[in-house]
Amino acid sequence: MRRPGVLPLVMRLSRTAAAAVCIAFLAAFVAAGCGDASSDTADDDSSEEKVVGKDGEAEADTTEVPPVPVNVFEASLGTISDVVLTTATVEADRDAQIFPRTTAMIEEMRVEEGDYVKRGDVLAVLENDEEEVSLARAEAIRDARKQEFDRSEAMLEGQLISEVDHEAKERELIMARADWESAKVAFDKTTIRAPFSGTITERHQNVGNMARPGDALFTLVDLNTLLIYTHLPEMEWSHVAPGQQVILETETLPDGTFNGTIHRVSSIINPQNGTFKVTIRIDDPGWRLKPGMFVKVTILADQHEGVLLIPKIALLEDDEVFTVKDSIATRVALTLGLQDADFTEIQEGLSPGDLVVIAGHRSMKDSTRVKIVAPEAPE
Repeated sequence: MRRPGVLPLVMRLSRTAAAAVCIAFLAAFVAAGCGDASSDTADDDSSEEKVVGKDGEAEADTTEVPPVPVNVFEASLGTISDVVLTTATVEADRDAQIFPRTTAMIEEMRVEEGDYVKRGDVLAVLENDEEEVSLARAEAIRDARKQEFDRSEAMLEGQLISEVDHEAKERELIMARADWESAKVAFDKTTIRAPFSGTITERHQNVGNMARPGDALFTLVDLNTLLIYTHLPEMEWSHVAPGQQVILETETLPDGTFNGTIHRVSSIINPQNGTFKVTIRIDDPGWRLKPGMFVKVTILADQHEGVLLIPKIALLEDDEVFTVKDSIATRVALTLGLQDADFTEIQEGLSPGDLVVIAGHRSMKDSTRVKIVAPEAPE
């Protein structure tokens, strides 16, 4: 027997419960899906960070960057020079062409090319017959006037002539002596003599030629004193001074290396080209160098001995280098001194025996692990 009103209530409750069950089921389904996704993601992340070993356990990744191969140089003590390089031509300190002082025919040529002559030696004799006669006449007149003056002086002491007459004889003697001097000068012009000691490098005339004041007879060169005149840019002004040593090199002679000394430094700079003149005296006792030879000039502007040196190729920007210790390259700042073509002086930043990198360091970072592959011994 059915009870009225009971079934509808039960049915209404059942619908409500069914809806609740559905909602709970959907929420559980969503939660389960999210949980699976999180689990998958965690598993993926874990797989990236760990490596499974033989026993299924995770192991750490031990892969390392290989060391950088480098060449090194051991910083050592040595000598370095600050040099100024240039080229020049050897010249003689005294180089003169010998000209006649009168017009006359050449009667004698007493020297040839290559002859060494001393100051005052006769090089050539010109025709001088007229000059010789004039000198003899002037000498005779001078001697006669001297005798007349001597007699006049004796007579003046004995009061046999007046003071006026004695002064006239004195004037005549003075004029006679002047005429003799003039004749002597004219005669001497016909004898060509060496103005200084040196070597005859050229003979320009022959016997029988007419010598004229504008035509050179000889070229005389003093090979004992050779000089070099060179012009340096003004930036070298503070690097050169008289007394500095110079090395000269020529390919013309075997063992063609000579020493020299800066003799003079010009006190002005040429405003047209910005250079100044330097005169170098050459030490060549064997007379091997000749005027006109081309030489390379090395001026030793400064020299430091017993200083710490490293190759210039080791230097980085801002005067820094990499030093190697315990296979680690460390960047170090330096204070530099003198530099030449290959080496530089280290005033601060390194000690003797330090290893500096000379190859493989251009793109290297500080504290890089390195491997020395070809160490070089200091020179």
